[in-house]
Amino acid sequence: MVKIKEVAMNIKINEIKMTPPTAFTPGQVIEEQEVISPSMLALHELQETTGAALYETMEEIGMALSGKLRESNKFTDAEKLERRQQALLRLIKQIQEDNGATLRPLTEENSDPDLQNAYQIIALAMALTAGGLSKKKKRDLQSQLDTLTAEEGWELAVFSLLELGEVDTATLSSLKRFMQQAIDNDEMPLSQWFRRVADWPDRCERVRILLRAIAFELSICIEPSEQSRLAAALVRLRRLLLFLGLEKECQREEWICQLPPNTLLPLLLDIICERWLFSDWLLDRLTAIVSSSKMFNRLLQQLDAQFMLIPDNCFNDEDQREQILETLREVKVNQVLF
Repeated sequence: MVKIKEVAMNIKINEIKMTPPTAFTPGQVIEEQEVISPSMLALHELQETTGAALYETMEEIGMALSGKLRESNKFTDAEKLERRQQALLRLIKQIQEDNGATLRPLTEENSDPDLQNAYQIIALAMALTAGGLSKKKKRDLQSQLDTLTAEEGWELAVFSLLELGEVDTATLSSLKRFMQQAIDNDEMPLSQWFRRVADWPDRCERVRILLRAIAFELSICIEPSEQSRLAAALVRLRRLLLFLGLEKECQREEWICQLPPNTLLPLLLDIICERWLFSDWLLDRLTAIVSSSKMFNRLLQQLDAQFMLIPDNCFNDEDQREQILETLREVKVNQVLF
């Protein structure tokens, strides 16, 4: 491994470090009356949708970015290839240990060359991590893997197959476009990113694919000029996944407050995307979705509790939570009900 040396980064490093997820026992029964905090739900959902392998990758990157990012060393093509392969093999091994991952055969209709190459790469990597190979067999498999991974752009197809099992050309193309947009559009608010994925099937899994692909790219040898852009994209997608983890809690609160379906999570994102939350703006947004003054008061209480407990990394800065809570309480005191 190449030593990691300190360089300056124009990014909030504390947003990329991973907080260990709240412990959760599979099959745990939650009583209907028991109040589960949005923070716990989001972290639990994040744990389920990323898995230990991605947690380890992102934690390693978080440590690297906190003042110890890779220096601009020049690696040969052979060294770059070896680093990518070793990272891939570690990831495949971790995924197999976590989930007992298996590789589904590609359908005959799926002739996409990127997916076919990705399928072969995964099969070879699984064989190499299985152990018990003769030296000759291992050399043969390694040679085949060298050939396939020498081409650029295989990573996203590999992670898509690992995550979804079955992927078609349209899905892969959509993920490629979204990944490039996530890297390039650094000023698009989080609420707009959410609206772009709102209608995706398996949207948590697809965001996870993008997180893994960007984290993988950032953890390998890349040009220093790209490191900040990839790190910023990683932060944005991680925040998006945290908010997606609040979806079940938002659905519960929609039922409690008699709100139209799928209105509360977009509202939370819109609130977060406001540089400064004004009471008039908030009052207009809330009265547009509640059915009575009773539900208005109930919604204010639910939002107050939710913003108290939402994970820190959902906010733009350390002061935003307090400013939002102050505005909510101002509306509660000075409300003008219809």
